[in-house]
Amino acid sequence: MKEQCRTKSSGANEQFARQAEQAPPGLLKEYWHFLRHSKKWYMIPTIVLLLLLGLLVALSASGLMPFIYAIW
Repeated sequence: MKEQCRTKSSGANEQFARQAEQAPPGLLKEYWHFLRHSKKWYMIPTIVLLLLLGLLVALSASGLMPFIYAIW
C-alpha cells in the first residue's frame, strides 16, 4: 500500500517538475484559458473598453491630442 502511494506521489512530483521547467504562458494566452474554462465571456467587452481607454490616455500624452479632440 505504501509503495503504491509513493509511486503516485513520485509521478505527481515528476509532473510538477516538468511543468516547472516549461516556459510560463503569456498574459493573453493565460487570460484566454481563464475565459474559456470559467466561461466569463462578459469580461471581453470590459477588457476591450479598458484597453481603448488606456490607448486614448496614452495618445493624449502625445502630439496627437489635437486630432483626437477633433474626432469628438
